[in-house]
Order: sequence, then C-alpha cells, then structure tokens
Amino acid sequence: MQEQTYTGFREAQIGQTLERPVLVTVIAENTARNGKNFVRVTMKDGESEITAAMFETSAADLEARGIRKNMIADVRLTVSEYQGAKSFKIAEIAPTADTALTVADFTKLPPVELDVMYEEITSLIRSAADDRGGTCTPLSELALHILEDHKKSYMTSSAAVSMHHNLRGGLLYHSYRMVQAADALCRVYDGLDRELMVCGAALHDIGKIWEYRTSVTGDAQITSSSVLLGHLYMGASLIKGYTTGQNYNREKVQMLIHMILSHHGTREFGAVVCPATPEAFVLHYIDNIDAKLYMCEAFYEELGPGEFTEKKPFGLDNRIYRPDLGE
Repeated sequence: MQEQTYTGFREAQIGQTLERPVLVTVIAENTARNGKNFVRVTMKDGESEITAAMFETSAADLEARGIRKNMIADVRLTVSEYQGAKSFKIAEIAPTADTALTVADFTKLPPVELDVMYEEITSLIRSAADDRGGTCTPLSELALHILEDHKKSYMTSSAAVSMHHNLRGGLLYHSYRMVQAADALCRVYDGLDRELMVCGAALHDIGKIWEYRTSVTGDAQITSSSVLLGHLYMGASLIKGYTTGQNYNREKVQMLIHMILSHHGTREFGAVVCPATPEAFVLHYIDNIDAKLYMCEAFYEELGPGEFTEKKPFGLDNRIYRPDLGE
C-alpha cells in the first residue's frame, strides 16, 4: 500500500472526512440508549489503530455487507470531537476494491528490519563468548542455541498487550535495543561481565513467546501460561533445562537465571527476587529505560511541539511533554 496516498488516523483533523482502506480487527455490537443497535469497529491503518462507531447497524448487517474480522475494507470516516479527543464514525464501509492489498500492508513493524536485528543480536552474543580459559562451554553458545531453536517466535512475538513494544516483532526490537545498550555500558563499566550482559539482555524476556499469543497483525493475547507461570519463571526454566548436564560454568548459569528472575527490579513489579549482582542491576535499569523511551516515542507521534498528554500514562509518574524547540 502506498501510505502517502492516504491520510492516516493520527493525521486526521477534526471536521475532516477520511476515505481509505483499513484492516478490520474487531467488531463489537452494542445497544444505544434509544434501544437501537450499533457497532464499534476496531481498525488499523498500518501505523495506528482506532475504534469507530457505526450507528443503527448490527454485526449481522455488517456480515451481510461482507464485512468480517481480519479483512480489508474501504471506509469513509467522519472525524469529530468528543470530550476533547478525536472521535471517528463510520459513514460507509465495504470490502476493499483493491485486490493487491494484504494484511501485511496494515501491520505495524519496528523501524529496523527483523532480520537485521536478529543478526546484530547474535553477532554481539558470538563476540562476547567466554570459555573461561577452555574449561567450559561459553554461555554465548547457550544463548545462540536457545534463540535458534525459537527463532520464529522470538522474531515475531509482541512484547506486550499494550504498554510498550506491543507490535509484531516487538520482543525482538526490545531485546535488540537492550543488547546494544548492554554492550555499550560494558565499555563504560569495565567490571561488568560482557557475556552475561549481552546474553541476559537477549534472553531476559524469552518467556514472552509463551506468555502471549501474537496474531499476524501483531495483536497479543495473554495465554494461560502467562496467568499460571509468567515469563520470568518460564525464561528461567528454559535456561535450566538447556544447561542441565552440560559443560557450562555453573556459577555463570546461576547468574544468568538470577538476571531473568530479578529484571523487574522489585517484587512489587513482579520480580521473583531483587537484583543482587551488578549485571542484574544493569539489566533491570536498561529494561526500564527501553520501556519508558518506547512509550515516549509512541506519544511523541501523537503530540505536537509544546503539547503534553491529556492524562498521566499508565506506568509513568507524570504526563509526557514534547518540547517546542522552535527551528
């Protein structure tokens, strides 16, 4: 899809009528106060997602028009203001006339190619290999083995349902930036174990490939494994299983498992234990930094210079402000 041909949801102005193709992801039927049915249709434009209302219409009416979940449709939307925010209403909707469009055209991806990120992560892991003077198998080989065995899920999974890195490839993007940050910090703080840092950054959220079920469009749903176990436990158990009976340095394996179990920082925020080593402290902080910066980047796409978020975003202690630095 030629994105420049169409106005995106973010760029739409109040009072404007928008005509463009979208990917329909959710159709929910509701009843208005007057007793008549209406539907809320969640749709994607490739960069963002909105929910638009269509009044005096039922889900069955949309079905009769050929409109179903996970299909591409041409819509005409009116943009108005409701409680200080943009509100979208559907004036017309029909199956798209453009047969060249695919679901991939409406799937938001990270700004770096997935293959490029995976190769950079594995390259840095290889470069950090430490066999302890030939006495053991490098921890880097463990990390590479795990990533290769779970490559498809690792490259395509979302990192969250919402909050941060909640897109197809979000887990990979989050891990990619953290591995780079970990490697850079090892050049500043030379007492850090570089192999532990890059392997820990690459594997810290590996359990999320079971914690979430990610659709082809990047939408994530929590699984029963998330509710019953959680990604910290699943990641630690995975490493334990791969290392049992193998010639890895036992202390370094334990330190890696500790990093995964403690990377949320405190028990209040889901850590199994609190960080107790320099590498565990650093992993926790770069995880928090990357999550917060991703949230800032996402809100900056919505805000103009000199604007701030209407509310304090969940997980933050203040509203986000985008500076107006002029030209």
